[in-house]
Amino acid sequence: MSARLFIRCVGLIAAAAFTGCHSHADDHGHAHGDGSAHPAEEAEPEPISITKWTDRYELFVEIPPPVDGKPISYHAHVTRIEDFHAVTEGRFVVRYKKGDAVVREHAQVGVKRPGIFVFEGEGLPAGEYAVEMQYEQGGVVDTWDCGTIDVLAKEPPPAPESADVSITFLKESQWKIPFRTAWAEEREVRNQLEMPGIVEPAASDQLTISAPTSGRFLHEPKRTLAIGTKVEKGDVLGSIVPNVEGEDYNKLIFAAEEAAITTKQNDLEIARIEPLVKQGILPEKRLIELRNEAQLLASRLNLAQQRLAAVSGTGKKGLAIKAEMTGLITDLLAKNGDTVESGAALMRLGSSKRLWVRAKTFARGPFDDAVPTALRRDAQKSVDLTALGATFLAAAPLLDPETRVGSWVVDLGAKVDDLPAEIRPGASVVVTARYGEAKTAVTVPEGAVVEIDTRPFVFVQMDGEHFEKRPVSVGSKDAGFIPIWKGVEKGERVVTLGGFDIHLAAVMGTVESHRH
Repeated sequence: MSARLFIRCVGLIAAAAFTGCHSHADDHGHAHGDGSAHPAEEAEPEPISITKWTDRYELFVEIPPPVDGKPISYHAHVTRIEDFHAVTEGRFVVRYKKGDAVVREHAQVGVKRPGIFVFEGEGLPAGEYAVEMQYEQGGVVDTWDCGTIDVLAKEPPPAPESADVSITFLKESQWKIPFRTAWAEEREVRNQLEMPGIVEPAASDQLTISAPTSGRFLHEPKRTLAIGTKVEKGDVLGSIVPNVEGEDYNKLIFAAEEAAITTKQNDLEIARIEPLVKQGILPEKRLIELRNEAQLLASRLNLAQQRLAAVSGTGKKGLAIKAEMTGLITDLLAKNGDTVESGAALMRLGSSKRLWVRAKTFARGPFDDAVPTALRRDAQKSVDLTALGATFLAAAPLLDPETRVGSWVVDLGAKVDDLPAEIRPGASVVVTARYGEAKTAVTVPEGAVVEIDTRPFVFVQMDGEHFEKRPVSVGSKDAGFIPIWKGVEKGERVVTLGGFDIHLAAVMGTVESHRH
């Protein structure tokens, strides 16, 4: 057993032990004795169990059957649906109505412990009452219509033994682990296909930059060259230092030395002539000619030294490589310092106007009315391609006759700036497509289906703390949902996260499978 699984199991054992052995004297009226042996429990009337939901909270309340004139005890559990954690503050209200008139109101401010409001309210005369419950917190009120409750004229008989085989999993345990529930709902479902792919600019928006001559390719030191880097037309991306070998290299050395000697001789001649011009022995015209010649020789010397430095590695000058379009670097084909041949591809640029994904698949179809629906990178949140208007450029993948792999291009219908930062040219992604005839089916979120001994099961919530483990017949996943052909009905509440925790705790024998 891995360390991770061992830790998880220990946590579940602790949570399950809490579920099976925790005293509910204050919460559910199930007090244990003080000794090591448990006295026989006195049979009690069946409690009234209420489980309701709003968009923000789940309510689970247990009430002993109310009797004429006797105080009514409440154990109300309020769960925040957003993160399935217990609420820690607020005001809980119960109202009993006859028609539109409120006959009695019971309220409790503050929880006894996280998630649980425990209190008593004044008794009512026997009769039938409409019941409304509210949770107030931060100025916001959530209201549940709890139907009707009969206040009995006398104490009811103890509840008979029941063959109920649902699994008890207390709220205190649910709040300690990652846990979620959701409704089983009808949706239109189609076949779904997931394909790995690479993001790239549209074919018409790509440009390859090549080496104008053979030499060493040097990246521009003032700019980071990486896939996804934005560039503007005319930006310097690097340079090519031409290769010079053998006799040509010796000529460069000679030219540089010759220019240096000529420049020095001209400077000496200026130094000799200048006093003679001042004395009027020689005309000033001669000095002006020599100074003009000095400027020309200095320029020639500088050029010769630059060419020599470039090919000898002591300088960084060369033929500038510039971006010929505004866009993104989509591929780097030559590293800094690589020796390249004339015409070799150095890098590719792509426009940010349109992006494609070139996806791969072994599936054979048919892919009737296929549409790309989602795009994701690694475990990142999916991008809704339907909202972007993405389309396939062909009705079916183009099959490579040698590899038998199909290639299917998706036009994302979006610019780079309209997509998350991680979706850039060169990024590896997964494309989801839907195809085939649409069918209406009861569906559950994909996390609701738990595989146990190679068979699919769904845990259906019967009330706040009771669950049924049901075998199900399932279809193919579609857009994050799984169709249930048999085993779950529309409108039932299912566990979408934590189902396997319920199963594991149950099979360990630490979670009671009886009527709570």
